Amino acid sequence: MKLITIIEQIIFNTYEGMVRVRYEEGEKDNMAELLRALPGVTTVTNAGASSEMGTITFKIKLITQKTGEEAFEAFKTNATAKYPGIISIEIANETIEEK
Repeated sequence: MKLITIIEQIIFNTYEGMVRVRYEEGEKDNMAELLRALPGVTTVTNAGASSEMGTITFKIKLITQKTGEEAFEAFKTNATAKYPGIISIEIANETIEEK
């Protein structure tokens, strides 16, 4: 079987959703770039921030073979494991939609 035949059978989906990131003080300056570097992330758009609460809200677009909820849970796990400056990530599951 040729590689091109295998690749043509793989189906990728794109999902977009809203995510709130709580971060340690001093970590917000490059948060969008850090999240953009994670596997499957194609777009990170800043949708608002609260310096008093230490949170930033992002619109995240992912490309994946998983369902939307699974993909965003994997994103959350990867981000919190890779970047110690992230305290927590909240995913607004009701905002996840296929693009």
